[in-house]
Amino acid sequence: MKNHFITTLLVLCGIVPAFSQNNTNALRFSPVGVNEIGTTVGLSYEKYLSQSSRVSLIFPLDIVFRQHERLWSSNDRSSPAYFYFTPGFKFYPASKERPVKYAIGSNLVLGTGERYYYDSDFNSNGTWQSRYVKANNTRLGVMVTNYVNFDISRRFTMGINLGFGLLYVDKSSAKQNDVAGTVQLNTNFGFKF
Repeated sequence: MKNHFITTLLVLCGIVPAFSQNNTNALRFSPVGVNEIGTTVGLSYEKYLSQSSRVSLIFPLDIVFRQHERLWSSNDRSSPAYFYFTPGFKFYPASKERPVKYAIGSNLVLGTGERYYYDSDFNSNGTWQSRYVKANNTRLGVMVTNYVNFDISRRFTMGINLGFGLLYVDKSSAKQNDVAGTVQLNTNFGFKF
């Protein structure tokens, strides 16, 4: 799980210098957010396709802190972190030069983390045996996100994002795949360069 995070971070670090020119980039930090799993903290990079473009690419990476789940019959706790990478694009219907900007976009949702699942089956004696099984959980889906950005100065920006979507893959070795909903709300601030 940590290897996925490190690899994604290195990719983002490689993308930022390659694209940086003419104030067409933004690096934002999200100190607080929520999704259907828990509380998030994140970092995102936005690349405007040109100086006057109404379309940009966005590469958010979030760490999701799950609320610990104390299991009924043991002292085991679930893993506290998931990693979400939600690359996508943003479309600004009006000019992106305004101090308050609205954008709408589509994001791919990629998530991974560990959690416990309640499992029960027959044991060799023919009785039910219940236990908790720890397994990696993988999530894949799409999301439509609404963005409102406030340019406080030429370089400093703040914003709020709200997204809704579907997870087409939500599975682990301990459970079957589910189609489920996903939601994301976060605040951010950052710098344009």
